[in-house]
Amino acid sequence: MSKEDDYKLNAAQTVDLANRAASVADKSHLLDLAEKWLDLADRAHAVRQRERRRKTTGEHPLLRHKLGPDHREFE
Repeated sequence: MSKEDDYKLNAAQTVDLANRAASVADKSHLLDLAEKWLDLADRAHAVRQRERRRKTTGEHPLLRHKLGPDHREFE
């Protein structure tokens, strides 16, 4: 299971706890926490996508940014 999946599972479990919470304050806190888990899942997804692109191109993104996307045409 990926980090993204783990974070989404934690968010779902936290929402489930919020649905069973007795007090409004507890429910609110748990829903805020679930939102933070989902933010982490989004970040993990973005990191994974960047790593995939980097493996595909074989170069560091900063290098591509500095030299431009077409710099390999001149090799």
